Amino acid sequence: MPRTDGRSRRSRRFRDLCEAFERELGGNLNAVDQNLVRQAANMVLASENFQLDVINGADVNPDALVRVSSEARRILGMLRAKATKAKPSGDAALKEYLARNYPRNAEASD
Repeated sequence: MPRTDGRSRRSRRFRDLCEAFERELGGNLNAVDQNLVRQAANMVLASENFQLDVINGADVNPDALVRVSSEARRILGMLRAKATKAKPSGDAALKEYLARNYPRNAEASD
């Protein structure tokens, strides 16, 4: 974020969202996934700001609120789908865990 020192509440929230989304994807992301994470964090932050404005009684364009909320939901859905693909489930997850943490035992069980 070039024009900010990164210490504002919004900057911190943006970083927290990015870190949470990156963890969901398993970390070590390629450039495309990093960009998707930043877009998701930006849309969620914008949606949260619209919601705060509504709560505080500010005039909010309902069309803009719906558009931002829908875009945030769409991008989060993309991240969720990527995270689901990245995480093995059931027996595959157990075998992967054992192979990663107990390599000798995993070879013997095959």
